[in-house]
Formats: sequence, C-alpha cells, structure tokens
Amino acid sequence: MEIRQRVTGVIIRDGKILLIRRIKNGNEYYVYPGGGIDEGEDKLTALNREMKEELNFEIKEFEFLFKLDDTYDVRQQIDYTYLIKDFTGDLQLGGPEKEIMNENNQYYPEWIDFEDFKNIADLWPEKIRDKILNLEIWKK
Repeated sequence: MEIRQRVTGVIIRDGKILLIRRIKNGNEYYVYPGGGIDEGEDKLTALNREMKEELNFEIKEFEFLFKLDDTYDVRQQIDYTYLIKDFTGDLQLGGPEKEIMNENNQYYPEWIDFEDFKNIADLWPEKIRDKILNLEIWKK
C-alpha cells in the first residue's frame, strides 16, 4: 500500500481554531484544513494550495509544528502540521471541496471556541489535538 502524505494547517485567532465540519454519508465530524500532497509537489506548495482552495486564504507567515507518522496503522499516512501565523483573504470554501459538495458530501469551515475544541468527539486526526492544545498561542 502506498503511503499518503498530507499537510495540515492550524489556524488560531481570538481563542478559536478554524476547522472544517464534514458531513459525509450521514456521518458528521471535524477535520483540520489541509489535504494531500500532489505528485511532484513540495509540502509548502501543497500547504499554500490547500489553504487557498479550502479557505480562500493566502499564507503570509507560518511555522512547522510537527510530523505525525501513521504508517504503522491502517491509515498509512504521514501528516505535516503547520501553524498558520498570518494570512489574508475572506473565509470561503472553494476548490475541489466546493465543486463536489452535495447532499451526501458537505464541507463547512467553522471557527470553534477553545473550550468546544477540547471536547469535540469526532475530530480527525485525533492524535494531534493534545499537541495543538499545548501551543503557546492559546495563552495570548
């Protein structure tokens, strides 16, 4: 099985984090903005493309946070997570996500309060929540 690589953007403003609420085939859950790294694409190009497609954001400043290697389990995936420190643009869904939205496949970017973020039951990938909760940015 091929190992999939993806990028994730963590965007925190005024005590809220930006997540994508997904409704797919009757299941509702949250994901961090981001997506797969295309063949021949580097991580930063993928990050910029994904933030533009999913959120209509142009990244101005970012910081690499961590790598999550899930190649040992069924996901066969590596996630590279970045803190988006500064950006421009008005939040709106675009790109492939907007094009494929239908009754059974929906995407909604939402700002989630810190307290709510701590308790979201269905968040993917769950493994990075604790790392994100420990970021200094929440204390500002």
